[in-house]
Amino acid sequence: MEAEESIPDLLRIPRPLQESFFELARREADRLLRELSAIGELLKRPYEVVAPHLRKHVRRVEWGDKVFAVVDGSDTPSIDERIGIKFGLVAACRKYFRGIEQLPGAERYVDGDLRGSHHESREDFSKMLNLVTTYLERRYAVKALEDGTVDYVVIDGSFWGFRAGCSRVKKLELNWTDPVTHKNFEDVQQLIDELVRLTKKLLESGRVFGVVKRVATSSIDGYVAYRMDDYSAAPGLTDRSLLMLMMEVGEVLDLNGLIGEDTPHEVFSALSGIIHERKRRGKKMEMKKLLNKAWERVRRQIVNDLLPRGRFEPEDKKDRIIHEVLSTRRVFVRTVPDQPPVCLEFPKGVDAETLDLALSYALDTA
Repeated sequence: MEAEESIPDLLRIPRPLQESFFELARREADRLLRELSAIGELLKRPYEVVAPHLRKHVRRVEWGDKVFAVVDGSDTPSIDERIGIKFGLVAACRKYFRGIEQLPGAERYVDGDLRGSHHESREDFSKMLNLVTTYLERRYAVKALEDGTVDYVVIDGSFWGFRAGCSRVKKLELNWTDPVTHKNFEDVQQLIDELVRLTKKLLESGRVFGVVKRVATSSIDGYVAYRMDDYSAAPGLTDRSLLMLMMEVGEVLDLNGLIGEDTPHEVFSALSGIIHERKRRGKKMEMKKLLNKAWERVRRQIVNDLLPRGRFEPEDKKDRIIHEVLSTRRVFVRTVPDQPPVCLEFPKGVDAETLDLALSYALDTA
């Protein structure tokens, strides 16, 4: 009986299928080897641009005596659908640490649920659930800021990471009550407005930084192509993937130091997308014109995602929200081998002390 249970599942299927699957695996391995060989050539030019900006983080600011509030949240990975309704659970938590030691009794939890109707798609309901979770996280982060015992607040993800996809759901009904303040949000736009307000408060404090584990942007890809004025200079990899192949443990890359302050990383990431779209279609355009298109795309997306009437809003209101969303600074740090670098996100005007402290904190705690 034990011998039978130890047989791998693959060997239980008919032999012709086994042989077919092994052949598919061999082909996939060959394809990956070809791609990896090609990446070596593709990386040469990006590395020439990035390498001079990589540095070892030498100054280690003492952070062990500082109090950190760490905030995170979660929502239902699979949505429960009953007759006529959708249902999901949310939760958020904040914990206080002096250095790496958790302070006794200094943790708070909040939970809630969200109900949707059959009118919403699963994708739209998932986005609404994610916004509710982010709202609870931001509410807890602001609460920690207002607590006189906390030096720094660490949030999970990017300050404006919730923005993507808001335009798809902002006009939908929500009918959700905040379990902390008991405020009722009748529609998604009300929740977005409050998320914007809370996020601005976190940025303005100068004492909050985000840890972005899953970085989807390709700003280095777009910047390298723009700087070299050559479509083929862009390897088509995300920032995270490129830097994993370039950075050693302990090395830091200040993305703003690489690409400059005039054009935000979001715009160069949009430029990367436009370049690869045009490469697939076999069409080319002057790089400066493509950069203008990337600026237009980013501005339009921000306005459509976050403002109630999108393009019909007053120009000064559009300019303010665009400026606020594009006012962050990203620094990558490689903390451990065999894992991609971590991205730390700050307000653009972060002071040197906070920046060094956060980098030391990331390196020492991995």
